[in-house]
Amino acid sequence: MERCPICKARLKTGTTCPRCGADISTPLKIEHQAEILLNHALKQLEIGNLNAAKQAVEQSIELKVEPLGLALRGFIGSMAST
Repeated sequence: MERCPICKARLKTGTTCPRCGADISTPLKIEHQAEILLNHALKQLEIGNLNAAKQAVEQSIELKVEPLGLALRGFIGSMAST
């Protein structure tokens, strides 16, 4: 997370916004979980488990929409339809 979801200040480290003092620990945990799910999707795709990869990428996108997640979802969808 590069910016505070409340005031849009640039974030450095820690779980508190340096400008507004907001506790951003929960959004940081959600972002981290989305990243874990996206990595899991890639691993499942690597071993050929399309259903598990699709499920993991969908869960990741529910938590945080990322260009890689959207691209991976499209790729998995194109593989499933062939």
